[in-house]
Amino acid sequence: MRALGMMTLGMALLTSGCSFTTAGGLSECVTSSDCGTNSVCTAGFCLPQPAGCGQVVGATSAANTIALGALVPLTNRSGNAEIEQQRLNGLKLALDEVNALEGVGGRQFVMYICDTQADVETAKTQARWLVNDKQAVAVFSAGSAQTIGISSITIPKGVLLMSHTATSAAFTSLEDKNNGTVGLVWRTTPSDALQGRVIADVLRGTTVINDPGVTFTPPNKVGVAYVNDTYGQGLYSALLDRLTTKTLDGAQYERGGDVTGAVTRLVNFKPDLTVLAGFTEDNARLLPQAATAGVSVTNNNRWFLTDASKDPTLLTSLGSNKNEIVGAYGTAPASARPNDSTYKLFADRFNTAYKVDPGQFSFTAHAYDAMYVVTLGAAYAVGNDLANPQPVTGTRIAEGLTKMTPAAGQTVNSYPLGPVAFTGARDELRQGKVINVRGASGDLDFNSETGEAPSPYELFKVESTGFRTLQLITPPAD
Repeated sequence: MRALGMMTLGMALLTSGCSFTTAGGLSECVTSSDCGTNSVCTAGFCLPQPAGCGQVVGATSAANTIALGALVPLTNRSGNAEIEQQRLNGLKLALDEVNALEGVGGRQFVMYICDTQADVETAKTQARWLVNDKQAVAVFSAGSAQTIGISSITIPKGVLLMSHTATSAAFTSLEDKNNGTVGLVWRTTPSDALQGRVIADVLRGTTVINDPGVTFTPPNKVGVAYVNDTYGQGLYSALLDRLTTKTLDGAQYERGGDVTGAVTRLVNFKPDLTVLAGFTEDNARLLPQAATAGVSVTNNNRWFLTDASKDPTLLTSLGSNKNEIVGAYGTAPASARPNDSTYKLFADRFNTAYKVDPGQFSFTAHAYDAMYVVTLGAAYAVGNDLANPQPVTGTRIAEGLTKMTPAAGQTVNSYPLGPVAFTGARDELRQGKVINVRGASGDLDFNSETGEAPSPYELFKVESTGFRTLQLITPPAD
């Protein structure tokens, strides 16, 4: 009788939203509002929340939600990373659209967002919390080095890892099947082995630039200022392999670190053109130092950008040095495709929601597509018997991803990713059928073994207020 009374009192406290401390020092809770500012309610107890993981979006008040995670560097050494916020907005827009269509199998999605501050070890700590405490079945990640680091946490746990910006060629051979039959690391972005081919063809003059009134003269001496991680190393390696008729020299630096050594190397090399294979915050520091030291447009150097620097923040951060890159060219996996109906619908909805042109930032469309294919993979996981739904796991979602690219010669229904066709694609996948999907970022013809999809690239030009896409380029076969 006494035990029953204590149980009744405990239930009353929980129901009222109050919390009390157990003998082990843990506070019991019903929702996270019962916990302090640095704790979250997990399995009925207030547990520490990793720094940077306070934001939750999606169907936060719905029951029986499917938990997702996002590990993104919303801040870095230089402050807020606007480009990462816009990519996160791509994820959030798709999430809201899917939830508005009742999710999958009657279940909606919730996403826990962690700011990794561009630090791999921080991201790994946050990943452990997402998969262990929040039971996330899929995690979205930004950046090659960060995603590879996180994969060591997610793969053994059977959690799907999807990246919308990781482009390192190292992913192609990643061991990610966890003793199963399907890989657990996927991306909506193509390998930098392809971007290296595109850049090399432009710099050799093999690809003619469609810029009326401007003649591009191929350089003889090419400098590559690259961040010392799998992203920068991969691009530099790809250019070394393909620009064999040019004189090439690399200048590496640590992300967020001192760029003086890289600048000195460029000064000594005296390039005709310098490829900036790094992130916005580092390029915004490296370029002015290099220009001051003599590696500048006035001294016959030209700049060439890669995907990580298709970011209007670079222009504002450079201040008076902006003129160094106005008129420069760059490449990125194609996002801005104004003549494509799937992209146009995405861009219109993005602009309406966030008052920003997504085409001014690289990988916004790839983020939008990443969320859609993961939620469609979850539809496959649920199965066709809604009275007896199957568990939604990372492995089952990955199996669903393999159903989105038909075999050569196979006739299937094709669906553009977005709110208009989502329910049709969802219903076919629940039945275990193979479909074809077309993303805002292009055709997503996934390789089921490597978890990646090839993509056309855009050649863009830097203007005083942003970026203008000049043409789309299909990467040449190796």
